[in-house]
Amino acid sequence: MTSRHNMPEQRKFETILIDGKLVSAEQLEQIAQYAHAVGIDLHEAILQKKIAPPDAVMMAYAESVGIPFVHLADVPVDKAVVARIDPMIVRKYSLVPVSIDQGQGYVLLVTTKPVLPDVEEELRMVFNLPIRCMICTPTELSAAITQYYPRGSARIDKAKRSKEPVTQREPEPVEPMSDEERKDRLWKTVSAFCSSFAFIGFGMNFLQIPRGIYHTWYYLPFTALLGVITGGIVGYAVWNRLSR
Repeated sequence: MTSRHNMPEQRKFETILIDGKLVSAEQLEQIAQYAHAVGIDLHEAILQKKIAPPDAVMMAYAESVGIPFVHLADVPVDKAVVARIDPMIVRKYSLVPVSIDQGQGYVLLVTTKPVLPDVEEELRMVFNLPIRCMICTPTELSAAITQYYPRGSARIDKAKRSKEPVTQREPEPVEPMSDEERKDRLWKTVSAFCSSFAFIGFGMNFLQIPRGIYHTWYYLPFTALLGVITGGIVGYAVWNRLSR
């Protein structure tokens, strides 16, 4: 079964980063505060802030949790194994099964973090084999999910399974976003909101519009309200656009 790890091994990850000169102690403290504030893992925060190369960060993380790091381009993918798992599961848990080791008798899958015990058990029931994980970069994982499990794909064709003629097409289930897709959309939406808010503030301050209230006490609340409204509209539009 896949190894489980606790907090001391997360500190080992920090040690690997500093010993490898990927980040400084000061940078690590700042990024740890950011990760805690937004509720993400330390390695995810480092990737978001682009402090160090993604490959190096994920290699250090993989070492800290005792799971091999791989480049997906170097891993042979068995499409028959890929097809055995529902795309909804793939996107929900952000993982891709790539092959079955017949000699050792286990399924190899790639992911960006160790799978939880209940997820591992669910996958074991799908394949009727133990699971072994390999760590890759989020970019490689997202590309593999897009390639092997495109939006709208379905593992089971209900119409073909049914012996009765299909008179009405059943609605396809909505596939959940992967963690990487959700974080990327949230990041872009928040960035759009903040950019719009700042644009309104700087614009009104530069142009002194509306001039009638520029020197009044309610100028700042008015500007802030206008910025929040504009930022909310732009952020909502960006989120909807990325969700298509």
